[in-house]
Amino acid sequence: MNKKLKNICVALSAATMLCPTLAACDGDSAGGVKVTFWANCNDVELSVFAEITREFNKQHKGEITVKLVSKPGDQYGDTLGLTLQGSKAPDVFYVGDNGYKAYAEQGLLYDITEFVDNSTVYNVEEMWDDVTVRYKYDVNTRLTNTPEGRYYGVPKDIGPTVIYYNETFFEGSGITVLSVGKDGLEAFNNGGKDDRGNTKADLGLGNHTVKQQGFFSVGGKLYFNNQIPMSWEETNACATHVQNYMRNTLGDKNGYGYFTEWWFNYGWTVGGDCIQQIPTDNPDYRGYYYDFTLLDNTTNYIVADDCESVKVNEVEYKAGQTIEYKDKIDMSAYASDPTGNASKKDTYKVTDEVEKLADEGKLNRLPSQRAAFTEFVRLGTKSDVVVDKVDGVELKGYDITPKPNAIGGDSGKTTAFMNGHLAMLVDLRYITSTFRNEMDGEYVWDVAPLPMYKEYDANGDISVHGVQAGHSGSVSLCISSKSKVAEAAWKFIEYCASADGQRLQAEAGFAIPLQKDLANSEVFLDGKSPRNAKVFIEAAQYERAGDWWYLQDKKWIDTWANVLNGSVRNGDLTMTQFYNGSEYTDTFSTLLEYSKDKRYS
Repeated sequence: MNKKLKNICVALSAATMLCPTLAACDGDSAGGVKVTFWANCNDVELSVFAEITREFNKQHKGEITVKLVSKPGDQYGDTLGLTLQGSKAPDVFYVGDNGYKAYAEQGLLYDITEFVDNSTVYNVEEMWDDVTVRYKYDVNTRLTNTPEGRYYGVPKDIGPTVIYYNETFFEGSGITVLSVGKDGLEAFNNGGKDDRGNTKADLGLGNHTVKQQGFFSVGGKLYFNNQIPMSWEETNACATHVQNYMRNTLGDKNGYGYFTEWWFNYGWTVGGDCIQQIPTDNPDYRGYYYDFTLLDNTTNYIVADDCESVKVNEVEYKAGQTIEYKDKIDMSAYASDPTGNASKKDTYKVTDEVEKLADEGKLNRLPSQRAAFTEFVRLGTKSDVVVDKVDGVELKGYDITPKPNAIGGDSGKTTAFMNGHLAMLVDLRYITSTFRNEMDGEYVWDVAPLPMYKEYDANGDISVHGVQAGHSGSVSLCISSKSKVAEAAWKFIEYCASADGQRLQAEAGFAIPLQKDLANSEVFLDGKSPRNAKVFIEAAQYERAGDWWYLQDKKWIDTWANVLNGSVRNGDLTMTQFYNGSEYTDTFSTLLEYSKDKRYS
C-alpha cells in the first residue's frame, strides 16, 4: 500500500477508535458536576486529551465529569468567539496566544488568578518563565506580567521553534554531523566524546580546535554541529550546499535547502522588533503609543562580553544584553501628538551617549532591524532579483527557500520536508509527532538551534554576536466567564498541567512539559526522534510569543503581512517599494488606534 494512503487509513482508524472513547467521556450518567471541554487539535493530540479526560473522570467519579468535545479546523477561533458571547459557552476551552488578550478585554474569560495563586498543583515557579507570563494580563493598561496583571488562562503547553533537518541529505552531501554544546567544547577538544559518543578522531577532525561555529570546514571536509546556532552566513552556505546535492545528485529540481516563514529570529537576534512603545503624556493614550519599526534603519547595540555592565539612558544593561529602542533613540524627536509618525519614520537618531559607548568598545554595533528583515526576505528571492539597495550596493536574493506562493501553508511546508523536498525547516515542536510517523524508517532527521547573528575573526572565534532568539507557540486553557462550574473546571485544568497530564503530552511528541524538571527527565528526553531534543529545552528558555500576541488581536498585522508574504517575498516588490507603500505607511495610524485609551467598550 502507498505510504501516504496507508497513513490516511491509519488516521481514519484512529479517529474511529476515538468515538467510543469520547462517548465514554461525556459522562451524562456518571453523576457529579458536568464540565464541557472544547479541544481544537489533530488526531494525535485528541487521543491524548481523551486519555487525560478519561483518567480525570475516573479519579473524580461521582464528583466531576468532563465531556470532551473535538472542535478541529481553522475556523475554531471564530466559532469559539461567537459561542462565548452566547448562552451555551463551553466551560473549558483552548485559546491561542493570538486571541487571548481580546477575549480577556471583552470579559469573556474567567479571572482564575485566585485559583492559580492558591493551587498546590499548578506551580508557576516550576514552569518556563516566558510561557506563563504571556497569560498574565492587565486589561486596564494592556500590559503583560505587571503586578496588577491577572490570569485569565494558563498554558496547556509550550512549543519552541527549532531547525528540523534531514540528516540523510546532510551525510549524502558530504557533511559530517557532530553534537556538542558550547559548554562541552573544551572537554571535546581535549579528547572527550560528543553527545553521540564520537571523539574528534572518530569524526576526522584530527587536532583541529572546534569552536562555536554551526557549519564549518576542516581540511576540505564540511561539518555541522547540531548544538551550536549557525550564523546567517553559515545558514546560507549550508542550505546552498545541501540544495545543490538535492538538485544535482538526487535530481530534485524543486528541492530547497531551507525554509522559514517567520522573521522573528532574524530581527530579534540583533535586538530589533516590529513595534515599539513610545512614552507620552498625551491624554488620548495610556501613557504610551506604538510606533511601527519593522524596517527601522538605526543601528542596534549589545553590551560587549568583556564589559560587565553599562548604563544607557540611566538603565543598567549587563554583558550580552541588547539595548532597548527607547534607550538608544533620542526620544525628544518624538512628538506628544503622534499622528505624523509615518512621515517621520526616517528621522530618528541614536543618542550621542550610545555612540560614545560604542566608540569606547563598551557596546558592539549590530545590524539594524531593516537589515535583519532584508536578510530574511533574501532567503527566498531569486539570485538575480534585487531585494534592497544599501549605500548604492544591490542586495540580491539567495534563492535557498521556496517562495510563499509555491510552498503553500503549514501543510505545504511540512509535506515538503517529509517528502524530502526541503533539507531544513524551521518549525514548532508540535509537528514532531507527525515527523515521527511519516519519516522514521525513511530518513534520519534531527533538530538544531535557530540561526543567530555572529561575526568571526580570522581565527574563527566570535568577535561580535547577537542574542539567541525565536518564538515559541502556546495555547492556553481558559474558563468561560459565564461558567457556573468554574471550580470544577479549574480542577480539570490543574490535572492537564500536572505531571501526569504533561507526561502524556510529552510522550506523544507534540509538546514539551511545562515543568522544567520534567522536561529535563526521561519523560521528554526519551531517545525517540529527534535525538537532539535538548535543543527544545534550551529554546524554551529564551523564545517568546510572536507579534500576533503583542496587541489585543492581530488585525493590525494582516494588511502589511499579506503584501510582505506575497509581492515582497515572491520578488515582485523591493523592500524600498514596500517601505513606501500604503500598506506599510498606513500601519502607523492603525497602531495608534490600538494605543488609545479605549478599544473594547
